Amino acid sequence: VLREVVFRIFAMSAEATIVNPVSGAEVWLQVIEAIGYYKHDIPLGMLEYDFTSDGPKGLRLPFDRAVSTPRMPIVANETSIGWDVLRRAIGGTLDVDVFTNIQMQVGNAPLNFTVMGRNAPVKVRL
Repeated sequence: VLREVVFRIFAMSAEATIVNPVSGAEVWLQVIEAIGYYKHDIPLGMLEYDFTSDGPKGLRLPFDRAVSTPRMPIVANETSIGWDVLRRAIGGTLDVDVFTNIQMQVGNAPLNFTVMGRNAPVKVRL
């Protein structure tokens, strides 16, 4: 479960706080690919991060404990509209529509899924 996302403009990176809701199962986050949009059609940026480069199985998510990801690089969209939206949101929260592909491992079973999140609150910081 995604608890919080912080986007840092100067570093062009994002950090997420995630909680594993699966009782009794070891969960490893392996790969995340995401594209963020403002108001459904203004592209803000892309994220592609392979957690298995940090450890052989990826990022371990213990049951019912918040885990923060490392800073994941963001490739910003070059449109002036997207930059203006981000600039105006500095120090606040921006509702972002996110199309995400996630690869993880639950126990010994690989799991791939796609999620479309609407109005996900993202904190925007310098």
